[in-house]
Amino acid sequence: MRVALLPTIVIGLAGCDWSLHRMQEQPRCSQDGVLAGEPCNMQPPEGIVAVDPPAERPPITRALVERGHDRFDRFCAPCHGVAGDGESYIAHVMVLRRPASLLDPAVVAQPDDLYVTVMTSGYGLMPSYASAIPLRDRYAILSYVRVLQQREIGFDQLSQAQQQEARRWLH
Repeated sequence: MRVALLPTIVIGLAGCDWSLHRMQEQPRCSQDGVLAGEPCNMQPPEGIVAVDPPAERPPITRALVERGHDRFDRFCAPCHGVAGDGESYIAHVMVLRRPASLLDPAVVAQPDDLYVTVMTSGYGLMPSYASAIPLRDRYAILSYVRVLQQREIGFDQLSQAQQQEARRWLH
């Protein structure tokens, strides 16, 4: 019995992919081409209705940023840290790749669409949050992250409209 089972096990193991980085290197794609992969950018057949149609970005208001803060604390902070700096308990125990600091200049320079795409599709070890976070909340999180990234800006560097909005927040 063991002799017959051994070749089956050997053949089965020979067909396995043993890369330890396969979750980090899996292909991603999106319709907007930000993280384009070969087979994923095909046009859908005619008559197909999108499940999560692109919505216009909501205007940035205090309520939107506060909603983003709440959602960030629930979904993002466990890995990216409360300050967005990549410092958290979970980040310290991740040995393959730690979550990115959202305050890193290279990450700050990324376009807004990329942030929304990563929250929607996932990236590296980060899973997709499309089913857990509605699109409007993803924009709220993006707005809050942009606020986190602008901590060092001087009040006098804001436009007049931004200064008026900031004064309302301070009261």
